[in-house]
Amino acid sequence: MLESVTSATRPTSGTISAGPAQDADRRGLPLRFTMSELVQRTGAPAATIRYYLSVGLLPPPVKVASNRYLYDERHVELVRIVRLLRERRGLSLEAIGRVLPEMLPDLLGRPSGVFRAEMWGDVLSPGAAGASTRERIVEIGAELFSRRGYAEVTVDDVCRAADMAKGSFYRQFTSKEELFLAVAGAVTRELSRTLGDLAARGPQEVERVVEALATAMMPRLAVVLDLTSLAAQRRTGYAAALSALVSALGEALRPVLGGAGGEADEVVARAVFEAVRRVVDTVGIDTAPSLTPLAGSARMTHE
Repeated sequence: MLESVTSATRPTSGTISAGPAQDADRRGLPLRFTMSELVQRTGAPAATIRYYLSVGLLPPPVKVASNRYLYDERHVELVRIVRLLRERRGLSLEAIGRVLPEMLPDLLGRPSGVFRAEMWGDVLSPGAAGASTRERIVEIGAELFSRRGYAEVTVDDVCRAADMAKGSFYRQFTSKEELFLAVAGAVTRELSRTLGDLAARGPQEVERVVEALATAMMPRLAVVLDLTSLAAQRRTGYAAALSALVSALGEALRPVLGGAGGEADEVVARAVFEAVRRVVDTVGIDTAPSLTPLAGSARMTHE
């Protein structure tokens, strides 16, 4: 998982003299200690530490004898940061494995301080800067998902467009899926604001509302259709996000329709089909692959 981390810190073959930790320190080498002391200093069970080692989250210890290994400050700090990322950010070990190389660029040269001090704030409390970074990623994600569709966008694409390292992305989102759900929430708010502006003018005729909602939906149509498709596949989180979208639009539509709540669902459905029809008529289905699932229905509805 972390070949760049483990290879940089891999000990040479053979064993070294198992002198006391303080003797090693006097020789100018990193202070080393046993597993029991590592457990005491980190509060992590030995089994947990061994698992971190097995999946590559920690550099290999130094072998001093058969079945005897010594650890140093790198292991203390890495165990602590892995647990912080798990507990404070809810990251999976797989996600942490992708983040660590960005956060720890020089394990070999900095044996007593592998974790850059400026990273602590990002891990413990994103604050205003973290919130700003997250919003920027969501904005860029919305543009990419809208242009290419969910399946054609990768985390690498988002990072390149945002001009940021993957570590910065994974400090805000655990996966592309989480980012897409955040984008879906942003799209829901965008469309609700549009309907709110329309409601300020008083109740409107249904046809006018359908036209206005379709127009507002067109720039983000691929997101709406992908969300619908993923929810139909019963993928975790997507059904709830789609339900939130439909519910929010229904609430926003009621004052626009003069309280005719029964028409809200029909207006949303008509607006989606109208937006699909416009895109297909404008660019053609071959150049809008993310619209394929509903394109035929849109044409049938139009006819």
